[in-house]
Amino acid sequence: MTDIDIQSINNSEPTGNTFITGDIFEGLIVSEYVDNKYEISTDDASVIVTQKVISQAPDRICLGFLFQCTQPARFRLDVLIPENCYNAIVSLNDHELVGYFSKDLPENPEYVIKPSCDGKDKVSTLKPGEFQSINFRWETGDVLKFFFYFK
Repeated sequence: MTDIDIQSINNSEPTGNTFITGDIFEGLIVSEYVDNKYEISTDDASVIVTQKVISQAPDRICLGFLFQCTQPARFRLDVLIPENCYNAIVSLNDHELVGYFSKDLPENPEYVIKPSCDGKDKVSTLKPGEFQSINFRWETGDVLKFFFYFK
């Protein structure tokens, strides 16, 4: 991607969320869990990323991202995992992308389609207080969800 222009829309106050540029490492950095919309323009594509925060229960939040692209676009998305969550999981289009980091599983977890090779010795890259980076070729309609669980 070259000549990237990003705008944060519908944000009355500045947030810690930003877009960084530079060869294969360019991407959206999310450290605040707020509703937001980003417009990313490249030489090849225009991308709108809609960020939405939903809390359907007091012990959890879902941080979701909807991608709308004029054509597929590759860039990374880095999301800060809350320090105080006891577990988390990530899905792409409702399929598990990154599994739980703890054996302390939530009651009534959010719906995620488990992989058919779901083994007992899985290793998660999610770590509380650290960024989870997902580098992907996003297409229109892709939905990425981070589910964070709290005590």
